[in-house]
Amino acid sequence: MLPFQTLAETVEMEGIGLHSGRQTLVRLQPREKCGLVFVRADLPGKPRIPASAEHIGSTLHATRLAFNGAEISTPEHLLAALWSLGITHCEIEVSSPEIPILDGSAKVWCDAIGQAGLQSLPGARPEYSLREPIAIYSGNGAVIGLPHNSLRITCDVEFGVPYLKPQIAVCEITPQNFRVELAAARTFTLESWLEPLRAQGLIRGGSTDNALVLSEKKPSSALRFDNELARHKALDAIGDIALLFGEGGGVLRAHIIAIRAGHEMHRLWMREVLNRNALIPKSEI
Repeated sequence: MLPFQTLAETVEMEGIGLHSGRQTLVRLQPREKCGLVFVRADLPGKPRIPASAEHIGSTLHATRLAFNGAEISTPEHLLAALWSLGITHCEIEVSSPEIPILDGSAKVWCDAIGQAGLQSLPGARPEYSLREPIAIYSGNGAVIGLPHNSLRITCDVEFGVPYLKPQIAVCEITPQNFRVELAAARTFTLESWLEPLRAQGLIRGGSTDNALVLSEKKPSSALRFDNELARHKALDAIGDIALLFGEGGGVLRAHIIAIRAGHEMHRLWMREVLNRNALIPKSEI
C-alpha cells in the first residue's frame, strides 16, 4: 500500500508563463485535507480550483482548468511531478493565471520537492484499475488504456523533422523512474509553428531557455535524450491523467498508450473513462 503524502515544508518557485509571458510566484504548501488544489492568490477572495478532470476548460496548446470564474493554465508539468512523486495533499498558491514554464520540463519541480522532503499522512492511497480497455481515436492518433498491474506509459510521436526519426518512449511510472526517465524532457515546438502561435497571442514567454525549437536542420540545443520528444509527451500525458485523481489522491494501475496524441485527446480519453464508469477499485479486482 502507498501512503498519503504531503510536503514536509513549503516550496517557492518563480518564473515566466510560457503563453502569458507573465512572471508568476508559486507556493506549494503542505495540506491536511486530501487533494491537489490551486489557489489564485492574485484574485479577490483567493478562489480555489481543484485539480480535477471535470474542471478542464480548454486544451489549446496547454491544459487549462476553470472553476467558479477562475482559471489556471499550463499545470501539466507540475501535476506530473506531484502525482508521480506521490504527493496527495497540496495547496498550490499562484500569483497569475499560468504556472511558470521554468526550463520546459518537470525537473526543476522534482528537484525542489526533493529538497523540501515528504511527510507521510494516515491512510493508504486508493488504487484503481480499468474495468475494460478504453480507447479513443482522432485522425491518425489514439489514446488507449489497458488494465495493468502498475502504471505504465507508452508514447509514440512523429513530427516529420528530417534529422529526427519517429520516437517511442516507454516508462513504468514510479517516483524514481519519473525523475530519471521523464522529468528532464523539455517541451518543444517546430520553428514553423512559432509565428502562427504568436499570431494567436501565445508563447509570449517562450524562448530557447524554456523550450526545444526544432528547425529543419537542427534543434536549438542538444537533446537531453535521443527520444526527448516522446518522453516529453509521456510527461504531459501523466500530468493530464493526474486530473482523474487530483482530488482524491488515487493511484492508477493501467497501461496508457498515446499515439500522436496531445492534451485534447487526453481529455477525451478521461471523459470516456468517467462516462463508462471504467475505474474499478483494487478491492473489487
